[in-house]
Amino acid sequence: MKIHSSFTLLLVFFISLFCLFLFQITRKRTPLPCYVQMVAASKQMQIALKEIGDYRMELNIPINPSLDPFQTGLIGDEITPLTTTLGNLEAKQTALNPDFAALILRWLWELDIQIGETLGLQLSGSFPSLNIAAIIACDVMQLNPIISSSIGSSSFGANLPEFTYLDMEKRLYEEGVIQHCSSIVTPGGNNDDKILLWENSDSLIDKVIERTGYPLLHPSTLDKAIQKKWQLFHSAGIVKGFINVGGNHSSIGNCSHSATFPMGLVRKMQACQDPNRGLLMYFFEQRKPVIHLLNIRSLAIQANLPLTPNLSDSAGNSDIYFKVSQPLWINMTLVILMLFSWLLLRSPYRIPRSCSTTSTKVR
Repeated sequence: MKIHSSFTLLLVFFISLFCLFLFQITRKRTPLPCYVQMVAASKQMQIALKEIGDYRMELNIPINPSLDPFQTGLIGDEITPLTTTLGNLEAKQTALNPDFAALILRWLWELDIQIGETLGLQLSGSFPSLNIAAIIACDVMQLNPIISSSIGSSSFGANLPEFTYLDMEKRLYEEGVIQHCSSIVTPGGNNDDKILLWENSDSLIDKVIERTGYPLLHPSTLDKAIQKKWQLFHSAGIVKGFINVGGNHSSIGNCSHSATFPMGLVRKMQACQDPNRGLLMYFFEQRKPVIHLLNIRSLAIQANLPLTPNLSDSAGNSDIYFKVSQPLWINMTLVILMLFSWLLLRSPYRIPRSCSTTSTKVR
């Protein structure tokens, strides 16, 4: 049993407090060379969020404040006729952070993608805010994104039949908030062509297409959906990379490795030759970098972004805008102090070796 005096516990507390203070005041944050562009992307994303919220109010489509406390209009319902799978509300709220546009731009800058070069984008209705963030990042960097989108959405995404991702994207494009829009659209869901939860989803998709005017692709098989998109992305020549948002079936595929895809910026990964592989593996085979946006809360934690963002925060303050470093001597000092704290917490009382029980035999 460990017994510690009040003095020892208080000393350990103050050592820990001092370590935290030392860690914070010695962190050095140097703005990245793309800092100005990152700020521009985040600010443009804030404009996009306001535009979509205003548009939804114009259409008299109510916004549930318990689901969408910032009234962005990008949060849907849990289950609708366009829902493909169950999703996480907290992840959809985390994805609303405008700094995701800056983070995507930072990744593109790290890949050294130049003005005018082409990227393939596969977007999903599940994370409409990240779709827009990816387009804005490409716009600010003056890239040429070739975009494929799917209508279906997981829970709390753009799953309202009267207010889909295509409605949002079209509005932003017509208002000049974004400079690029989708070239082809698929229904999404199983085989990228079927929303299985509702029987009348096909008729609703037809109404969405009639309302927005996007070209609809009805692939007869998953393989045809993958091949059509692959051809689309390469129609303008060399593709420098691929951005995937959400879990579209054509991106993930059916191969056994689909659950092992890393998140965020993936420069390279061992590609499999499974005949059921998706677009992500096709790009890995070509040794092209991928930005994969799916487990959003994990990505936010890795990037030190808040899980519950405050959309009124100013752009340019979070760690993603900076190269963060710390002097080596500080790290060594912190390690020594923490080891000292651990030694203090070791039990001051030990059971004498001669008193320890070595047998359970009754004599």
